[in-house]
Amino acid sequence: MNSLFFSIQHRRSLHTLRIHYERKGMKYIVQMYEGEINGHGEREGLPTEYQYELKQEMLKHIHKLKQELSEKGWSQKESPEVFQTSFLRSEKSDAQLGFQFE
Repeated sequence: MNSLFFSIQHRRSLHTLRIHYERKGMKYIVQMYEGEINGHGEREGLPTEYQYELKQEMLKHIHKLKQELSEKGWSQKESPEVFQTSFLRSEKSDAQLGFQFE
């Protein structure tokens, strides 16, 4: 899956737009998620989805979107990374991590 991330400052909030595009089965899919980051947190709406039969049609739509957003003052950025803690760590734990080989 390919992703693009755009943002623009609007008063006290940051408007965001994530675009995911990929091939699913015999179709090419573009999904667009509009969101906002402000003092109350982050929110993101449901995606708007477009389907294409040909890869060139999808890429043409992506190119047109990038041009329109750039003309309106949106800036393209690296997609934000989502980190998830896999485990919690505590100094007061008496648990031991070990491996046993036979």
